[in-house]
Amino acid sequence: METPEKKKIDFDLSEYTAGKELHKMLNPKLDFETPYTFYYDETNNIRTFYVRENDFNYTFTANFVLGGLAIEGEVPDVKDLIDSFKLQKTAKEVKFGLIAHGDFLDCLKSRKLTLYLKFLNETNVYFHFSSLNILFWSLVDIVDSAIVDTETIHKFGPDYIMHLKNDLYKLARLEIDLVVQLFYHYGYPNIKPESLTDFVQKLMEVFAPYKDKPEFRPGIEALNDILQKAVAKGSLPFVMDDEDHILLKDFSQFYLHPLYTFTTSSHIFDNEEEIIKILDGYRILDKGEEFNGFAFVDSLDSPLTQLSDVMVGFMGKYTQYRNTHSAAEIENDIMDLEPLQVVNLQLFIDVLQKSVEKNPAFHHETDAISEIGKLHLIRHVLRLKKIRENILDQ
Repeated sequence: METPEKKKIDFDLSEYTAGKELHKMLNPKLDFETPYTFYYDETNNIRTFYVRENDFNYTFTANFVLGGLAIEGEVPDVKDLIDSFKLQKTAKEVKFGLIAHGDFLDCLKSRKLTLYLKFLNETNVYFHFSSLNILFWSLVDIVDSAIVDTETIHKFGPDYIMHLKNDLYKLARLEIDLVVQLFYHYGYPNIKPESLTDFVQKLMEVFAPYKDKPEFRPGIEALNDILQKAVAKGSLPFVMDDEDHILLKDFSQFYLHPLYTFTTSSHIFDNEEEIIKILDGYRILDKGEEFNGFAFVDSLDSPLTQLSDVMVGFMGKYTQYRNTHSAAEIENDIMDLEPLQVVNLQLFIDVLQKSVEKNPAFHHETDAISEIGKLHLIRHVLRLKKIRENILDQ
């Protein structure tokens, strides 16, 4: 007897139009209409992120990054670039690990990376990405649950709410072991109604040692205020009625995001069997009609997918470095860079700048503002280093 075919779920991309219009009102430079060809690869795809008794199932310090190369118009010939890498004949395809290796600072020592980044800066090729800080993602539902009513949102405003989420993230980083144990004990993100009061009380006790620090006092007071009001109402909706301990079930929503963001573009993803299986459960539509603007390919047959792996892999190294180093450590590291590292770091910054100037919608970050802001610090310190060395050379 044949097993009946499972009915697919309709997913209409046009239902997300209102969200795009809102973003465009906030930033008129966003361009969702121009047709591009997007190539994708990913790094740090951990499939599922969950909390165990004393730790997570995977490190949370490196972002999941989905992205790659974006091209408007004619696809450039990349054969000369690939030939310039002079890879061993046994290499079947270009991979990030063949271009650079080690941590972020070590990768900056690669001359192959210089060739690659120069190519991106000198052609009609741009870097697009979605970057997800998985710890930040796992925490922010606490704040969103507490401000779910419109009155609270209007009281605080979106900028303050972002800073509140940032404070929660920084506090959790400081006390990550206790936060993990708390999450496990209460089945987060599936807190039971009878445990809600205890969960909030214990969470605020974890952060209590920081109440007297000027950096955290306003955030802790505001967080306590909104959480106590949520407890009085008996609900933190986004961290209740879910699966125990499962913080992120899969990354399929991040593959769907560019489809409904750029519906007039073509999207070419690297084969990812788990994602293919999940998306196969949807009937992806655009205004009721089947949407055929995406495909999954074997990277062996797609040089642009291979080159996307390089940029995405490097971006993953960058987020790992940025998320695990303080501002003072970053400043010291930048000041100690060797000449080739300086060249590659500047080329990397230039690629990011060129891409965001072309279209701010190319960069989508779900992250703490304190982590995102480290790029501005790096730019500033790199500029100071160049000025200082120019003076010393005279």
